[in-house]
Amino acid sequence: MLDFLAPLFSSDEFMPHGHCYLWQPGIVWLHVVSDAIIALAYTSIPFTLLYIVRRRRDLPYDWMFLCFGVFIVACGATHYLEILTLWKPWYWLSGAVKAVTALASLLTAVRLVRLVPAAVALPTPHDMRRASDALRVSEARFRAAIEAGLDAF
Repeated sequence: MLDFLAPLFSSDEFMPHGHCYLWQPGIVWLHVVSDAIIALAYTSIPFTLLYIVRRRRDLPYDWMFLCFGVFIVACGATHYLEILTLWKPWYWLSGAVKAVTALASLLTAVRLVRLVPAAVALPTPHDMRRASDALRVSEARFRAAIEAGLDAF
């Protein structure tokens, strides 16, 4: 099993990405800090989506939130690898994570496009208020008719 993973961490023929920046501290730290902030944000967003899905059991298409969560975690992982490859030339691992991200991105995009007609057809808050008002009027009429019938009886 570990033999399968060994090429992912191979650095035989490559140099770390930091060499491309000539190890100039300004450019190295610009990339480290930027990628770290992006990765941390990408890591926190799925937890927020999961919290929303767990708190709102009535959400239609809750699975779409989870698809976005997987996609966003994968995107964050690519930024963690960007930081790592500054010092370790693990480009096969970085490429594998990007391939997983590409697959998650593609599947999420396809599922989202298929969801558009159903999502657009969801009632708006205005539609829901109008239906609620109509139900209240109907209930009042029904109650009045029942009371009038009881009075006549």
